[in-house]
Amino acid sequence: MESSKLRVLSLTLFKHLLELVRGPSRRKMKEHVLRSLVPLLLLLHDERPNVSQVCWDTLRSALEFLRWRQLSAHVQKKELWRGCDCLVACYKERAETLICQAMAFVENPQAPIREAAIRFLGLTARQLDQQSQEKLEAICNVLKGFQQDSKSSVRCLALQTMLILKACKKHRPARASLRTLLHRMRLMHTRENPVIEVAQLRE
Repeated sequence: MESSKLRVLSLTLFKHLLELVRGPSRRKMKEHVLRSLVPLLLLLHDERPNVSQVCWDTLRSALEFLRWRQLSAHVQKKELWRGCDCLVACYKERAETLICQAMAFVENPQAPIREAAIRFLGLTARQLDQQSQEKLEAICNVLKGFQQDSKSSVRCLALQTMLILKACKKHRPARASLRTLLHRMRLMHTRENPVIEVAQLRE
């Protein structure tokens, strides 16, 4: 009960702070607000109505602060997983950070929050690049551990997510970056036509 009251108070304080921030302070606050989105999206599944409701209210304030209309529209319609898709798609370069945030919730005592964290891990892990295979393997190992979870719904979701991620890893094509491809084209071109300057091949 005390932890519930504390969470509600801290989220309410954060919400009021967002509504008070003005001018240049908004730019400084933006990073903190972005980092709050994953916890808020996952805590929406809290079984305690008072916590869930304050999360909804704080999330709406956070999105209004960010002026993020697309994600805000999904939240207003309570299309949570479309909203999560939107977040992950817009911040692919932050995939590892988003995963670390979700990992903090996978052992939550509440099954709905554990399920939400697993779903979010599945969405985000698919955005990892070729250099993050170890991270993907680590996520699969975490999901494998859920086969001993007390809730059958959690066990089933973890297994499905793990199989999907392993399939993505197996069939993911190796892709060279645009910069690498251009570099190879330049080398081939200059070898065949040494009098043509590399500078003619502009990015």
